[in-house]
Amino acid sequence: MARGISEKELYPYVLEADRGLPEEQQTVFHMKPKTGHDANVQTKVYLKAYREKDGGSRDLDVPMADAADIANFKSTCKKIENFVFPDDYYEAHPTIKKLAKAVKVMEDGAEVELLFVSPIEEESIIGDVFRCLDSESIRELTSVSNSVSKLKEGQKK
Repeated sequence: MARGISEKELYPYVLEADRGLPEEQQTVFHMKPKTGHDANVQTKVYLKAYREKDGGSRDLDVPMADAADIANFKSTCKKIENFVFPDDYYEAHPTIKKLAKAVKVMEDGAEVELLFVSPIEEESIIGDVFRCLDSESIRELTSVSNSVSKLKEGQKK
């Protein structure tokens, strides 16, 4: 049965790659599913990233496309828990580093200390998270934001 999407309901989504990790190491993205209107707004923003060239061909304006990606992510991701920024981010943003919690984890058989930031709710920092994500994670989050059932499948248990 089809149901309407609540504009207020968020789904705590865990990336497939994180689901086998201990709960305290899983990054949780609190996602708002897109409505048809949201998808249309997103399409309009992406279309602005294409420029008409002489002769009728089109060219992608990469900075505008990047801005469209970030706007799309911020429109659906409203909160993030347990995110580890790369070290160079912390160097450039010492105030965020002060908010991070050091956690010892095992990586490749060795114990390492990672700095987890939680919660992240400020839009500008959510945009920074997007800029740090790998393309596969971005694809997964973009895809699941189009489907309530996919968001429910990946919900933090």
